[in-house]
Amino acid sequence: MKYYNTLLFNSFYRDKIVRINTFFCFFLNIVLWLGLLWQSRSFMESMPLHYNIYFGVDLYGPWYQILLMPSIGLAVILINFTIGSFLYGRDKMLSYFLAGTASFIQFILFLAAFAIIYVNM
Repeated sequence: MKYYNTLLFNSFYRDKIVRINTFFCFFLNIVLWLGLLWQSRSFMESMPLHYNIYFGVDLYGPWYQILLMPSIGLAVILINFTIGSFLYGRDKMLSYFLAGTASFIQFILFLAAFAIIYVNM
């Protein structure tokens, strides 16, 4: 049984769609970490953490709470790709959906971080 799980895990990451999503997820997450850490030098002690188009800034907090976004993104990557690797042998479409969802969440977090950095300039 253990050999079978290892075989599925290897075939999951050899799939072209999964590899593209994995690269995209980790690339955006690394850019998110580096961008927020680079910008953190210019952040104030208390800074806007959430912005929307209807109310403007509606949440303030310490600057280090901004690092929750890439942390949550990394957790989503790890959870989705782990579950996707276990489900790959039974349902490829569901594992593709989990990989695509991880990519979409990374993109949304990237846009949110860009908006927060733009508001704080």
